[in-house]
Formats: sequence, structure tokens, C-alpha cells
Amino acid sequence: MDKEVHQLIEIAEIAMQANDYAHAEKKYIDALYLLDDPNSEEYQKVVNKLAKCYAAQENFAGTKECLEELLFYAKKNKDLEKEAEYLHALALNTRSMEEYDLASLMCEEEITFRLTHFPDDYCGLARSYHEAAMLSLLQRNPMKGKVYLDKAKHHADKSGDEVCQAGIMRGLGDYHFTLNDLERAQESYRESYALYMKSKNEEAAAELLARMKRVEDRG
Repeated sequence: MDKEVHQLIEIAEIAMQANDYAHAEKKYIDALYLLDDPNSEEYQKVVNKLAKCYAAQENFAGTKECLEELLFYAKKNKDLEKEAEYLHALALNTRSMEEYDLASLMCEEEITFRLTHFPDDYCGLARSYHEAAMLSLLQRNPMKGKVYLDKAKHHADKSGDEVCQAGIMRGLGDYHFTLNDLERAQESYRESYALYMKSKNEEAAAELLARMKRVEDRG
């Protein structure tokens, strides 16, 4: 990588850490201008960083443009892992844009893609089903959401990955909380908290404590 490009990326990452997203955005764009090869891995890495920069600014249209470019090159290069990654990221971004019907369709496309190409990636499938469940709740279809959450839990349990399992249990807690089933929400949150503590993810565990407090306050 060119020294000037490397310096621009370093400056951008320091700006990101300082929450100076506008400055980071400018430096990432300058780096892309110098790289000037959209098909190169270095260029795509910077586009990915720019997508995250846009997301931090809640510029979801900018994020979408970056992710669509990344997806295009993943397909062109027949990189199935990246294609799955960007399909998921696009669904998440579309949810952030509050286009729930479109996001739901994108999520179903991702699930089909993963089942076809990565049927043994249980964590990936768990995350996909979890996102589909959250979208079903936003579409006011809790029964469909529960079906997706059960599938998410099934795949998370098969993975044996505690962080993956913790994330799904947190999602189950959110589901029950949305339906005002406070006892089951608290039970799911406690299980998620224990799994995060076991995996030494203290930041996520602290977030679960806040959720548990929210249940207590409502009760």
C-alpha cells in the first residue's frame, strides 16, 4: 500500500476513535481517490471502513452505496463469504432506514444464500434468523418473529459458540419484552448475561444489566 494512502487511513482511524466522523470520511475518500482501483482488495477494505463511517453518522444512504459496491465486487470475484457478509450488512442497513418490508426480503435472500452455500455456518444462520425475527416484530408479526427466533436459537445452540448463544438469548428477551411477557424476558436476559460473563464480554454483559433493570422498572 502506498505510504500516503496508509497515512490517510491512519488519520481516518484516529478521527473515528475521536468520533470526528466528518474528518474520517474525508480522509477515507482521499485514500480511495489515490488508490483508484475498485477491484483491488485494498480499495474494498477502505470502502468497508467508509461504510462504517457513514453508519456512525447515520448516513444510511451513504452506507448503502458502499455496501452495494462491495457486494457487486464480491459477486464478481465469486467470494461467497463476503457476499454473505454484505447481504447481511445491507439488510441491517435497510432496517436502519426503516424500510422494513424491503429489509425483510433481503434477509430472506441472505438466509437462502447461507443455507445453499454455508449450511454448517450455524452462527451465521443464527444471526440471519435473528435479524429476520426483529424485522417481523417491526412489521407487527410476532408469531412469525417467534418462528425465526426459534430457528435462531436452534442454530446458535448447534454452534456451541457462547457469544452467539448470548446474542440470541438477548434477542429472545427483547421479543418477550416487546410482548410484555416480563417473566420470560427476564429469564432470557439472565441467561444471556451469564453467557456474556462466561465469555468475558463485560461490555455486552453491562448492556444486559440495563435491560434487566428496564424489565424491573416496567414490572
